[in-house]
Order: sequence, then C-alpha cells, then structure tokens
Amino acid sequence: MKSVYFILSLLMLSGYLIAIEDPPKYDIEGKYSLPLEIYDEAFSKILGDKPGFVLLSNRSGFSEGPVYFSLGKESDEGWLIFTDMVNDKINIIKWNGVQPFNAIRNLSWSQVATFRDPASRAIGQTSDLNGNLLTAEMASRRISITSKDGSIKTLVGDYNGIPLNSPNDLVVKSDGSVWFTDPNYGSLKYPQESKLPCNVYRYDPATKKLSVVISDLMMPNGIAFSPDEQLLYVIDSGASQASYTYHEKWPHDIHVYHVAPDGKSVQNGKIFVTVSPGFPDGMRLDAEGNLYVGALDGVHVYNPSGKLIGKMLLPRQTANLTFGGKDNNILFICSSNSVWAIKLNAKGAKAVLVAAGL
Repeated sequence: MKSVYFILSLLMLSGYLIAIEDPPKYDIEGKYSLPLEIYDEAFSKILGDKPGFVLLSNRSGFSEGPVYFSLGKESDEGWLIFTDMVNDKINIIKWNGVQPFNAIRNLSWSQVATFRDPASRAIGQTSDLNGNLLTAEMASRRISITSKDGSIKTLVGDYNGIPLNSPNDLVVKSDGSVWFTDPNYGSLKYPQESKLPCNVYRYDPATKKLSVVISDLMMPNGIAFSPDEQLLYVIDSGASQASYTYHEKWPHDIHVYHVAPDGKSVQNGKIFVTVSPGFPDGMRLDAEGNLYVGALDGVHVYNPSGKLIGKMLLPRQTANLTFGGKDNNILFICSSNSVWAIKLNAKGAKAVLVAAGL
C-alpha cells in the first residue's frame, strides 16, 4: 500500500527537480489521526489537549482559496467557500458549528455544493469589509466581487490599460483597500500572454486607483497582514514555474515588509523565512501574529520572530487556509483534492464577517 504521504520520485536535471509520480486519491471521509510535529511549547498550547483533523471533503481537483462567512454575529452557522481550479468551480459547504460536545463531528458540516460554475479558474479569495466575496480569477485576469444580490462584477482587471497577468491571492486592509499578487502562472497554464511584471498591487475602491507596491519578486503568491497591519507578508514561490516543476535554487520564501506611515506602501523588505520542502503557497495569521503557511508536506507554523514552532503534516500538497467558525478558532485547510478542519486554541487575526446575501 502506498503511504499517505507524498510519494514522489524526484529527478535532478539542469538544476531543478521534477516530481514524476502523483500520490493516490482517497475515497473515504472521516476523522484522521495525522502527525503533528511540535518544535516549541507555544505550538503545543495552540493545539490543545486533543487535537485532531477532520476531513470535510476529498472531491476536488485541487482546492484553493478558502474564505469563511458567518450567518450572523452570534450564529454557530456559516459558509465555507473555496475554489477548485482543476474543475473550474467555486464550491460551498454549510458549517453547522462545533456540535455536539463542542467538537467537530459529522453533524458539523454539510455536503459540498456548487457555488459558481464555471469560475474563470478562480484561485485565492477573501471578503471585503461589507461581507462581499472577492475572488482572484486567473483565466479572466481580474479581481471579481460577488455582491449581495448575487451579481458578479470586475473590481479591477488592468493596470494602466494593460490586462493583469493572473491574480493569485488577495487580502483586504482595514481601510478597505485590496492588496493582491499578480504572478504570471496563468500564462504557463492557459493561452494568454502576460505583458506586465509580476507585481504586488494595492487597489483603492474609493478612488479606483491601482498602484504597484512591490515589483521585485519572481512569483508573488500568498499575501497577509500582521494583526496590527504594521507588517505585510508576501510569499515568493518562484521555485515553482509550472505544474510538477521545482527549481530548488529559485525563491521559496516568505518576505516581510514594514507598512509605510501613509498606509499605502511598504518599505524595508527582507526574507522572513525560507520554506522547505517544496515551496510556500497561501498563508493566514492568528491574533498573536503566528503564521500558518501551506507547504508541500502540510501546514508550517511560524512565530512572529520567524521560528518554526510546529507542523501539521497532511497527505498531499497544501495550498491555502483560513480561520472561521463562531469563535474564529477553526482552521480550514485546502490540501490538494481535500478540505480539512481542525479546532485550535488560537483565533484568526481577521474577524469573521457576516455574509452579504449568501
């Protein structure tokens, strides 16, 4: 029987590694007891006494972009919305809360339903300050907004009249501005040409102005603010240039920048951590400033000083994650074809918002 871990045969060729075998798919659902590697007591406290993953779904082609909306300020219920790039869909799961016994049980979630099909190869997602859904769409080369009435419109799709490359991930600051990454992964997957550098942008919905805030990363990917918004973290996944390729000597780092006093630009950027094996993808922070990062072998957790305090090992490559639930302490994880949940003694840095008409 093949191991539940990545079964990868790696071939060293011209300075990069190529994965030539993909791990098997899994046909069962339920609770798993997967390894949790603890390197610091702080991570033990985050996990609590009885940590355990629950598999919510394993029916995706490749799950990405999770975002959680509450159905009400005091409600246990909510919606988990995530993308599936391979099947070109956005999916939705009804979250019923941690019940019974204040734990994730089979009553805690519903079956997966389709929220949008097709979805322009949607990838990263987040919510704006009004509870609307913002989606990075690779194929349509835009950031879209799904409004209260269900309409889908383009929030931003070009820079100085030139189409964006393929927006990948995004985050909303407390002033309402949308910060997003725009690598050229889309041109490596779909018949479209990239004419812009791989920038990180800031979009101001009030002025409709789009400005470049970072321009020197090879493949800007995941993006997140520290809880006080004084720091901006951006992943450079340049080590991955196309499916099943890995250039070991190219970037697989998380960069950190100080947000300038104007709140609209960044300065003093540096490498925060280098992530291995593989490369980092998406990330979110908890209220204490710890970073939870999707990686080849699961979720890596770093403290604000950059120390790796623990890992949540998962069977397949992990892309992105988000906090949610009534107490904002359920970590929802998109890992290849699967979506997992784990209850933590930590709360997300970003408050859970009530869905706008979902």
